[in-house]
Amino acid sequence: MQPDVYLQSGPSTRSPTETTVTVFTPTFNRGRLLRRVFVSLQNQTFQGFEWLIVDDGSTDGTEDIVRAMAAESPFPVRYHRQKNSGKHVAVNQGVRLAEGILFLILDSDDRLVPGALERIRYWWETIPIQERSSFAGVVGLYADRTGKLLGSGLPQNVLDTTTIELRTRYRVRGDTLHVYRTDVLRQYPFPENLGSFVTEALVWNRIARGYRVRCVNEVWGEVGYQPDGLSARSTLLRVKSPHAARLYYKEFTEIPDMGISVVRRVREYANFARFSLHAGVPWTQQLQEVQSRVLWALGAPIGSGVFLRDRLRLARAGGQER
Repeated sequence: MQPDVYLQSGPSTRSPTETTVTVFTPTFNRGRLLRRVFVSLQNQTFQGFEWLIVDDGSTDGTEDIVRAMAAESPFPVRYHRQKNSGKHVAVNQGVRLAEGILFLILDSDDRLVPGALERIRYWWETIPIQERSSFAGVVGLYADRTGKLLGSGLPQNVLDTTTIELRTRYRVRGDTLHVYRTDVLRQYPFPENLGSFVTEALVWNRIARGYRVRCVNEVWGEVGYQPDGLSARSTLLRVKSPHAARLYYKEFTEIPDMGISVVRRVREYANFARFSLHAGVPWTQQLQEVQSRVLWALGAPIGSGVFLRDRLRLARAGGQER
């Protein structure tokens, strides 16, 4: 069957009078996990949402699993299959297909806590209508399956800021759950020509240069990291898509102010040098590309050392696999 939206059930989420949400799940050979996501959506008190799944070329019978859930679902379930292209390409497709005003990425190993969508809608609608054009969305927190908060939490219950300042000025650590306006995400698609992995932070940082978000000290999602998941393979994925990684770090070094310290900028220049070396980009070209040659010169030796460490670790890992 050709890639297309070919499965849809439940009533439409469209409503001219209320906020609607697209809960988006990209998946690849994770059919066994999708029912947990489905059950968490069944436990939502707010029903003005659709569940949109983009299957990145699974071979584990994901379509049949989704079809069975759709048959019993009280909310719309939409399914799209594409050839294996990476999560970032799946997100772009999901954004194009979404019918909700807000767009929430819920990975196949994550769940929403009961009532999360109700709280998301509530906090979005607390932003005065005349100010919403300057907000990209709302941000909440994640916990693990035991209920333990992942990260530091927020310094106050409600914080209007950018996602960059959230990390730099307010020093918030750990995973956060981002819910963005769909129309904003359509303005900032993931680049699709930089390899099989592009970190979400690349796009979130681009959005942060033009929009604020309302951050709320509430847990909306539960994370269940898998041994073969993206988080567990972060370094390997970045090494395999070094052009995407170096672009992320280059753009971070160019962010004006936003509470970014000199030490942090040097660290990101080091990572820019690190992944430039993985990409085969010579020192002379790096020097021509950077905004601050002084900070790059401070970070480049560190990046070179980490690059060599990456090569050693990956070589050892490859030897163990053999």
